Amino acid sequence: AVSVVIPLYNKGPYIARALTSVLAQTFQDFEVIVVDDGSTDDGAEVVRGFDDSRIRLIQQENQGVSAARNRGIAAARAELVAFLDADDEWLPGFLETILRLRTLYPGAGLYGTAYEVHFPGSIVQRVYVKDEGDRLLSSYFGALVNFGSNIFNSSSFAAPKNVLIGVGGYFLGEKWNEDGTLWGKIALQYPVAYSPEVCSIYHQHSANNSTGVTEYLRNPFLQYLSTLPQDELLGRDDVEYLREYCDFCRLAAVSRNI
Repeated sequence: AVSVVIPLYNKGPYIARALTSVLAQTFQDFEVIVVDDGSTDDGAEVVRGFDDSRIRLIQQENQGVSAARNRGIAAARAELVAFLDADDEWLPGFLETILRLRTLYPGAGLYGTAYEVHFPGSIVQRVYVKDEGDRLLSSYFGALVNFGSNIFNSSSFAAPKNVLIGVGGYFLGEKWNEDGTLWGKIALQYPVAYSPEVCSIYHQHSANNSTGVTEYLRNPFLQYLSTLPQDELLGRDDVEYLREYCDFCRLAAVSRNI
């Protein structure tokens, strides 16, 4: 029913936790595709140590996280693909929640859940308008503007395989916001379904952010928008939200580069 894609690059100390969280799901009809993107640590050996026929390991030369995720999408056997980073984890009800959204909103192109961010020594819980329950967002971009942050993250969403392939998958060669760009590309074409249940834990480590990157960072979503017909964008019902979201993207890029 679901293909789980886990990109792996030098996350040997964490991959067992991620895999264990998948195997502990209340919904068990899945396969796991771990794409080892040229790791130099023991992460691949840790994966091989799991005695479960549903886990597949694909190894490739280092090409970046976007290429690893795209490789996993291509290898997926299921019609629905869920993503989990190697140093994050799911709570037991994640897949059950995603499948519930899929049943409620079969025409959606994205299914996401709320999540927690775990910093060393503290927890930040991200919950978006919990009292509204499962729903189709009236505007994905409006939701981001009103919330002031991503309402789901790279380890708390799933999408149909045909949708992922149809929008071209993840942009290659980007150092930042490759996941937000993918979601934006999908949201321009499809409804987005959302559950406010916290089903994923994002572990914030220094290696997860752009600290130490010396080249100029650009926001690839803005680059993508510049390739689309302006009349098409201006004719959207949520064009004002889209404008405001683009402003957020520019400010975020400026902040990161400073």
